[in-house]
Amino acid sequence: MARILLLGSTGFVGRGVAHKFLDAGHQLRVLVRDPMKAAAFKVRGAQVVVGDALDQNAVVNAASGVEHIVSLVAVRRNRPQSYLAVNVDGPRILGQAAIAAQVRSVLFVSAIGAKLDPHFKYFTSRWMGEQELAKTGVAGTILRFSIVIGEDGGIVKDFERALRGPFALIPGSGQNQIQPILREDAARCIVEGVVRPELLGKIIELGGPEVVTYETIFDWFLQARGIKKAKLKLPTALLSIPAVGMEAVMKDPPVTPDELRMVELPNIAAGIDSVSSQFGWRPSLPGAWAPTHWARRA
Repeated sequence: MARILLLGSTGFVGRGVAHKFLDAGHQLRVLVRDPMKAAAFKVRGAQVVVGDALDQNAVVNAASGVEHIVSLVAVRRNRPQSYLAVNVDGPRILGQAAIAAQVRSVLFVSAIGAKLDPHFKYFTSRWMGEQELAKTGVAGTILRFSIVIGEDGGIVKDFERALRGPFALIPGSGQNQIQPILREDAARCIVEGVVRPELLGKIIELGGPEVVTYETIFDWFLQARGIKKAKLKLPTALLSIPAVGMEAVMKDPPVTPDELRMVELPNIAAGIDSVSSQFGWRPSLPGAWAPTHWARRA
């Protein structure tokens, strides 16, 4: 079993990854700012180190004696922490710390759509972060995922925000194609990818076993929760003006201008069998999973 340092363990995807590492019997160490959020990992035998993943010295110290570092650290919005500090500088810090600590490899989780394009600030920041990591010369694997879905967090938060008022609001046409993957399956890919030396130096795009539209995923959610509100599609051009104002004055606005620009883009991997071709197993169907896992619990 491998000795792993996990960065971003308390986030939406990170919680699933941490438990998968422990399930597989790996020796897990997590670097967290708030140790209380990692209590569930500590109970299961993980070593909890307090520090900031954006502090190179803290990462070097936490990586002492481990074989691999896995990073899920990223922000989707430009505040309170900025894209530059987290999505761009963070991977550089990761790579430099990995070399200083003499770890064997790093696995960095990015996003499908990462590219250099000034119209998409988030995607540009993810692409720049990948480049910064590569420049350090560390041996690494980059996994880019489509939309990751779970019982809570992620796209569920978007859907819940869209239900404020008499309608179920859909930004844009709702017809952009997405290849959603369950958090459990994404976590399994990450855990298995760490110990696959043949993946080093590669950027791999991963998604679930079905391509559906944003509106279809929203329908899964509405049906699972028994919500009968009428759907209202609003053009992104119409929403962009109030989004600029809300981003300027609200700590957690319903939507940001950058998110509106991204919402019309396809979010699909290189192939429908991307997971099975890389890892040899077929992920679960999100459409079959959603009715029970998104149902409102008492």
